Order: sequence, then C-alpha cells, then structure tokens
Amino acid sequence: MSVTARPVCKAAAALLTLAIAGGAARADVLVDCRESKASDVRIGACSEIIASKTVVPAVRAEAYRNRAAAYGERAAAKEADADYTEALRLEPASGQAYVGRGQARLALQDIDGAIADLTQAMRLNGQSAGLFVARGYARLLKGESGEAIGDFSAAIQLDPKNPATYNNRGLAYRKKGDLTNAVADYSSAIRLNPIYAQAYANRGYVYEAQGNKQAAAADFRRALTLDPSLIGAANGLKRLGEPPDVLAQSEKLIAQGQLLAQKNCAWCHAIGRTGDSPNPRAPRWRELAKRHPILALRQPLSRGIMRPHDEMPKFELSDDEIDTIVAYINSLPP
Repeated sequence: MSVTARPVCKAAAALLTLAIAGGAARADVLVDCRESKASDVRIGACSEIIASKTVVPAVRAEAYRNRAAAYGERAAAKEADADYTEALRLEPASGQAYVGRGQARLALQDIDGAIADLTQAMRLNGQSAGLFVARGYARLLKGESGEAIGDFSAAIQLDPKNPATYNNRGLAYRKKGDLTNAVADYSSAIRLNPIYAQAYANRGYVYEAQGNKQAAAADFRRALTLDPSLIGAANGLKRLGEPPDVLAQSEKLIAQGQLLAQKNCAWCHAIGRTGDSPNPRAPRWRELAKRHPILALRQPLSRGIMRPHDEMPKFELSDDEIDTIVAYINSLPP
C-alpha cells in the first residue's frame, strides 16, 4: 500500500500553472513533481513548488504529499513524516496524507501514531483491505494480537485471495498462543501461493512448537529450497538435527552477504553484532529484522539500495546479491 501521485497529462499541468501567480512554477516542474519515476527529480521539483511564495494552498499541499512519497521511497521516514504533516495542515481532510504519514510513522516505530493515522484514513477514505492489513500489522507490532486478528480478518473478508494476509493473521494467532488457527492460516497462505517460502517457515515454527518434528523439518526444508536466505528455517533444521549439507547453501549466502555489506554499507551502517552506525541516521543492521518482523527483508532492503536514502550512494545489486545480504541480516541477533 503506497502513496503515489495521480498521473495528469501535460496539458492539464499547464492549466494548473494559472493557479500559481507570477509563473513561480512551470508546467514541467508540476509534471515532474507528480509523475517522475526518479525520487530525486520528484523531490527537487516538489521542493521548487513548495519554496514558491505564490502557490495556492492546494498545489502546495499536493507538492508536500508527492515529496513525502518520494522521501518514503528513499527510506527517509522522518522527512516523509514532516511533509505529510505539512500537507495535513493545509488539507486536514486528506486521507491520502494520513495513509502516507501512517506508513512513515510505522517505519519510525511510532506505532500509536501509525494506528491513529490509519484509523483516520479509514474514516476519510472508507475501509479497504490494504488499510486493514496496514493497521493490523501496526497492532501486531504493538502486541495487540486480538485487535490485529480482527483487522486481518476484516481484510480477508474484503480480499479473500491475498496469501500475505493469511500469513500475517497466522502470526497474530501464533503470538496469541492459538497454534491450531495459526497452522490453518499458514496452510491457507500456501494453498493460495504454493511457493510462499515465509509461510512454510512460519508453519514449521508452529509444528516445531507442537512437537511435530517431522512436519516442521519438511516445512523448513521447503522454505529453504524456495528462499535460502530464510536463516530462521535453517536454524530450525539445526535444532532438529538435520545433516550439515542441508544448511550449506544458507551458510554460503551469509558469508557472501557479510562481504558485500562490508564493501558497500559499513561506512554508514553498523553491520555487525555490536556497535553504533558511523552515520547516526543510518539504522543498525541487527535491528532491521525487528523493524520488519513480518515481511521478508528483501523488499525494504532492495528499495533502500536501488533508491538511495539520505546520503547513501546509489548502487545496484543483482537479485542473487540481494539474497546474500538478506541472509546475512537475518543471521544477526536483534
């Protein structure tokens, strides 16, 4: 669930310049602020509009929202939060801004603020599966398992074919201690997506807790076959006494990921088991799994690399290289 600028044609953008006194913003700047796929271009264009002293409030509010979305793509959550707040000051009934700010606050670990914003977005925009999932995720992070189950259940009623929602509700059931329903939800996620590696791993944890070692080992092996970066599944096999050759691929990925991290990321982030980040604004890698306890780290990590945040230089990694970094991060203790 993301906040994106509404596409408009250049002719419409040109007409909107009439709302900006003195030609303070050009049509191409408006188009870039709304439509550019490059976050740095979008930020620059929106900043030009915001800096103008003559733009009308509606245009300025839209520029704040679009710049906030671009900051979010760069993992600059503080800047996104501030911009969405300014957008809401100008347009207090913007459900889009509440959704975006809720996402930013979730990234900042302001769980109560995120829940409040997502709830307000529902009041303004109406209920949707995506909003229920986002709020359920926040409630699960807060430890409100029952409320999270309620939100995920509402999302499933609206969209019964989303395997990720079943997986998330399974996590909430497991946290609540209801292992039977947790297994049922993980199994539903797998039926909808037979290559859902994380759901296999999660079901394996529950089988292990229930004492069903054979089923647990089968799920852990399947999870690692689909995604060797799932170190939790590898650790599960270790606990169950699986032979070392089953774990060799995961251990290889961890070693490769550590080398890539040292080469490309250690100048900014704390990538080890101890120590602070050289850049105080950069999260310590051992805390990333805590920030993303439900979703695999691949998506937020690849977004942070491909679309650089703050001072982070842009560099591209292949899918296989991203797998190695995910494996290394997953191997770090929280």
